[in-house]
Amino acid sequence: MGSEVSGRVREDKLASYFSWDPCNDDRFASSIVGAGHIGGKGRSLLFGMKSLLESGVDELVSTEMPESIFISIEAFDKFLSQIDDLDNVLDSEPERIERRFLDAELPSNVRERIASFLECVDSPIAVRSSSMLEDSLKYSFAGKYRSRLLHASGDLNERVLAIENEIKRIYARTFFPTAVEYRNKHKLGDDKMGIIVMRASGKWRGRYYFPTTAGVGYSLNLRRWCTRLNVEDGLLRLVFGLGTMSTRRGYARIFSLSNPNLRPEGNHPYNVMRHSQESFQMIDGDRGDIVTYNINDKGILDYLLTHYGRELGEYAQVYREDDGNGYWENLDLSYFRQQEDDSKVCVTFERFTRHNPDFFTRMQKLLKHLEDSMGAPVDIEFAYEPSERKLELLQARPLWTGCCDSKFDERDLEGKLVILKADRMVTDGQLENVPYLVYVDHKVYVTAANKHEIARAIGEINKKLYPNSYILVAPGRVGSSNPALGVPVQYSELTNCKCIVEVGIPVLGFMPELSYGTHFYSDLEIDNVLYMPVFAGEKGNVFRQEWFESACCQKMQDLGIKIYKGSFDVYMDCARNIGIVAVRKGTCDGENMEDR
Repeated sequence: MGSEVSGRVREDKLASYFSWDPCNDDRFASSIVGAGHIGGKGRSLLFGMKSLLESGVDELVSTEMPESIFISIEAFDKFLSQIDDLDNVLDSEPERIERRFLDAELPSNVRERIASFLECVDSPIAVRSSSMLEDSLKYSFAGKYRSRLLHASGDLNERVLAIENEIKRIYARTFFPTAVEYRNKHKLGDDKMGIIVMRASGKWRGRYYFPTTAGVGYSLNLRRWCTRLNVEDGLLRLVFGLGTMSTRRGYARIFSLSNPNLRPEGNHPYNVMRHSQESFQMIDGDRGDIVTYNINDKGILDYLLTHYGRELGEYAQVYREDDGNGYWENLDLSYFRQQEDDSKVCVTFERFTRHNPDFFTRMQKLLKHLEDSMGAPVDIEFAYEPSERKLELLQARPLWTGCCDSKFDERDLEGKLVILKADRMVTDGQLENVPYLVYVDHKVYVTAANKHEIARAIGEINKKLYPNSYILVAPGRVGSSNPALGVPVQYSELTNCKCIVEVGIPVLGFMPELSYGTHFYSDLEIDNVLYMPVFAGEKGNVFRQEWFESACCQKMQDLGIKIYKGSFDVYMDCARNIGIVAVRKGTCDGENMEDR
């Protein structure tokens, strides 16, 4: 697959994409504040809109971009120049950097433009980073800088002040350890920050503001869940409510654009329920902030039914139990507000998929057009109001694909024991002679009182194993923000990990999840960390639990962590959708050792 992906890069078009300057385009120049570069995120978004407007295809030309202004890097330079003793400030702790930045003034032309923008836009506002280095093909800086949705209520002066302070906080993040360490790790040097100030997608529905649906899209499907899908089909990760949920390791609906009805989790009602979105986000006009609610909270469900009526059944269904076998009912036909049984509402998008085939055709055309225009595979962020067929483009950039050609052959397994095997969501890659494997025992983790302690212990193991690499095997979703779904380890705690295997144990509630579009996934791709999910007990999958229980290892007994020292190989073949972790026979021999 690696050669197939690399063959989709058109160097001539990619060069044209990078050389395009929106300041020279009359359609966009008036929205730019200051001279010079506006940063990678801003420039790529405007290039995407330019490409769609020039496509001549009605369903692409009709794509909108929320009202926005783009503050150039020049403003960042002017802002820094007025801070006395800047070098000493930047060498101090993050809190002091932010305080000093908040005390400084933005350039007058920036402040005036923010005020004039807010006079015309009274909706909530998104303030987004757009740094110079975000213009890189490979490094997206996903989650490394700050972007924020603001209600920005009050009179004009209060709203202007709120936006100004958020810009200063983004400027400060340029020098925070997370961003500095990321740049140092990849030898990228210093960065400069542009800013996007954009009307937040959505509309007011009573006291809450949000789009009905939002998500991320890819022109390539690099992790197919069955061989019936093609890499070039494209993929969406769609959520109900604010798109902030689509970039986290929470549940979202995954669609192949050529076959939207084909689910990664299959069609068994219980598995669909386990992978369906229940929590969603809105901007609360009373609280002035983003809030997260569960659709099953009675007050929230009443609110949604009041504002959507029967339309809510396009996105959500009722899951019911019947003698241990679950089944689905349509929300608008079966659910009553005084429900007292064990049923629950889940966002499945089932009827939306059946009733809106034109949406998926439109998104496939849009992604292919952007890929052709930019000269490389692309990823986007978007919001969509189905009742209005209103599609807003929020981000568009070339997609880095770190795939390599697979050379896996069955003969490579001679003299080795297969301890893990996957049959879906596998890309190409290979590792040989990995010296360590770190394993989190699901039987211990599921009852652990402090799951965050286990995550921090993995971070410490990561440090101790340096400079050696290792494979991490853990239940559920590694890096989950919800410890009940998987180990909440931070990506910065996995710097020496070269392969992550997520083990699905459905009876315990641990289910791997294809996290395209999340910041965690982007980091894996950039650092060429291999990933595969293993579904214990399912055909085509191997989880050799007896090996993990009997092989020689160092144990952290109270945390359920085991460290195996041996010789491990990883083979992944996208064409056959096979992923394998094997241990060379004769390694991992000896006596187990207790660490704690």
